[in-house]
Order: sequence, then structure tokens, then C-alpha cells
Amino acid sequence: MTHHVNGKFWLAGFKVKAAYMIFLMGLAGVLSSGGAVAAENTVSAKEIDRKFFGMHIHHLDVPYPKGQRSGWPFIPFGSWRLWWTYTNWYELEPVKGEWDFSRLDRYVELAEKNDVDVMLTLGRTPQWASSRPKEPCGQGLGCAAEPSDLKDWADYVRTVASRYKGRISAYEIWNEPAFSEVEATSRDGRATQSYSGSAAKMVELAKVAYTTLKEVDPAITVVSPSVTIEGNGLKRLEAFLKLGGGRWADVIGFHFYVAPPEVIADVAARLRTLLNAYDLPNKPIWNTEMGYQFARADLGVQPQTPKGRWQDILDHWQGAGYVARALILSAGSGIQRVYWFNWDGEPPHPTMGLAGSAGHSPTTMSIAYNKVFHWLVGSRLMGCTRSSAEVWSCDIERGSRRGVLVWSEKAAGEWDPSPFRAVAFEQIGRADATIDPGQKIPIGPVPILVKADPAAW
Repeated sequence: MTHHVNGKFWLAGFKVKAAYMIFLMGLAGVLSSGGAVAAENTVSAKEIDRKFFGMHIHHLDVPYPKGQRSGWPFIPFGSWRLWWTYTNWYELEPVKGEWDFSRLDRYVELAEKNDVDVMLTLGRTPQWASSRPKEPCGQGLGCAAEPSDLKDWADYVRTVASRYKGRISAYEIWNEPAFSEVEATSRDGRATQSYSGSAAKMVELAKVAYTTLKEVDPAITVVSPSVTIEGNGLKRLEAFLKLGGGRWADVIGFHFYVAPPEVIADVAARLRTLLNAYDLPNKPIWNTEMGYQFARADLGVQPQTPKGRWQDILDHWQGAGYVARALILSAGSGIQRVYWFNWDGEPPHPTMGLAGSAGHSPTTMSIAYNKVFHWLVGSRLMGCTRSSAEVWSCDIERGSRRGVLVWSEKAAGEWDPSPFRAVAFEQIGRADATIDPGQKIPIGPVPILVKADPAAW
């Protein structure tokens, strides 16, 4: 499919069926001359499944400082990334050969009970195994360094994978590494990211982990170390790929911390270009971490005027719009999973939670996530376009049904659905509505789903 981003077209790898082209061409007439029409490619748009909707949950087992715990999310999702869950290597094996799986056992049992797929992020070296045991790393000493003995790493990976064979389906090699080939990985003697070594050493770790995991269970999905787009993100990934790291991953992990959400389309295109350069055109991409900060009256955190940073503190309607648009555009960009950071908040990120009241009460952000889940799961996104008026539209189908997801990136406005023969539209946090012949639809930064029939999507 084709997106029109910053005046340039780019293909995300979807094939639009010829019969559907008539619909798309009609839709293009609704947009201004800056709009784009979806184009043919060689890969069919895939039906989105519930595993696309990933989550981070932090306080199920470990209480907040005040002693309360969060609950299991009351909205649907399909996959869970175990990060900031106190299941790092240094917590599982604090002393060589002495293991504590009590917390991880509970998490895996809980995921199975709720039919949620589990991905465990590997790494965070115990001090006893660290090649730099005195280096501060945020959570202690030595945890951002590679292990001094690869055998210790292999034993760790094999022990965990064997214990949870058939129960943990995916393993991510490391979280947010920096590489010494690209930049300084420490400042004043402290690690600046979750990994402070070289890309060459990380490729060694990836190779050992990949081969060990596949020996235990060939069905395991191995995800590359997930760099973040912030700073030198793409350069870090390139350093890893240049040394052959792509061979030791089934999936490329990446963190899309961008604002506004429309930047996702640009980043995904640049990421795919990089993968193509290293002969990895068909490697799936998982967004293993992204999120935004939201106003919290209970914490005295007030909203800010957005300045194009993901750290901007959004009011609840801005937050709902960002959540919905990020999920829709990730799916439209061919990203296969999005692990939202996070459900219940945690210092130093107490206002990033989708839910309020320590993960126990709904917000407009959780309502938006839930609505988009029901829109996308079982559907296919056939193409997204942006007009010169900052109006986005994404064509969606489910079986024989057709719809259009529409929003205005910045200001409120109107959208003319007449070429689509729309009869109704669904909203987030507001009542659904019917459309009279010739009626224009009010749109704003929170997406709506315009439909050709009145039935609930």
C-alpha cells in the first residue's frame, strides 16, 4: 500500500486487489490534490490478529511504593512483553547456579490463563557474570555489560528456554542497546543505555542465544536487540546488521518513540529501506515498545501543549487520539506487533499508563485502545493516505464489508464521505451516528470508522 508522507510516496509491502482499486480511486476523489492512491505490490494485506496488540504490565506481582498492586488489564490484548517485570537475568540467577523462577512462573501461568502470548526480554547481566562488574547501570552494577564468559550466557538462555518450552513463544535478545562503534556508551562511568558494549559483542550474544533457543525448540521466535529510534537508533541497528546480526533473528525489534503518531509511517519506511540494504526484505518488524505520557489529576500532573515530543504530557482526548492513531498507523505500515508501554505506570514513567488508579480504572486512552482492538482484529488495512489538509484515511475491510478510518492530524474539520456511500460511523468514547445523504462528517484528531452499512463493526 502507498502512503503520502512529507510529499513522498512509499510502499509498505501490501498488494491491493484489482477489484478494490475502484473503491480506492473513488476515495481519492474525496481528498485534496495532495492525496495518494494505493498501488500494487507483491505481498497481500494480512488479516490482523489479536497478537498485534501487545502490552507491558508492571505491578501485578511487585507493588507500587504505596503498597497497592495493579490488576490484569480489563481490555483485550494478545501478547505481553516481560520487561520492567523484575525478570531480568540478574533477578533470575542472582548467584551463579542459584535460580529464582517464582515470579516468572506466576507470570507465565497468568498469561496462559488469559490466552496471551509471552515474549521474554533477555539480558541485564548479573554482576557475578559481568565483564564490567563495577559499571553503574541504573539498577545496580555491571548489568549493562556483556557477560565475561559466553558459556554463562548460553547456560542462562538454555535454562530459561528449557523450563518454559512451549509456554514462552518469543525471546528478545536485549533491550535498547547502545554500541561503542556508533557512540560513547557510558557517561561519567555510567552506562547510558541498557547495554554499553560493542555491536560486535552483541552479535556474538545474539548468535549464541539464537542457536541455543533453536536447539531447545525450533518453534521459538527470536527477536533482535530492540534499539530505540531516539538519538542514534537507526545507526545502532545498522551497526548490528553490518556485522551479520540479522542472521540471528527471526524478527527485527524496534522502539517507535515518536510524536505525533504520523511519524511512525516515515520511520517504518526508513527502517524497511535499511533492512532491504542488508538483504532482509522479508524480515518482520515488531514495535516492541512505544507509548506516551498523559495528564494525571490524581498525581497533580497537568497537560502541556504538544511540541512534537513523545514525552509531551497529553490531555485525555489528545491521548486517546495518539493511542488510536499509533495503533492504526503501525498496522498500516506493516508492523506485525505493537507492545504498548504501558498499562499501569511505574516510576520513572508514572503517567504513561493507559489505565488510571494504578491500573484499575478506565481512561479515554484505554477506551481508545479497546475500540481500535475491535476495529482491527479480524480486519485488513488496505491502504492509508494523507491529504495536503492533514487529513488521514485508512481503508479497512472485514470479509465483504468496507470502511474507512478517518482523522484530522491537527485541527477539527469535515470529511465528505459521498463517493464511499457511507451510512454510519463509529467513534471513540462517544455514541455512534448515522449519516444522511450529502452530509459531511465532523472529524478531529481522534479517528472515526466510517461504514457502508449500519451494523456494528
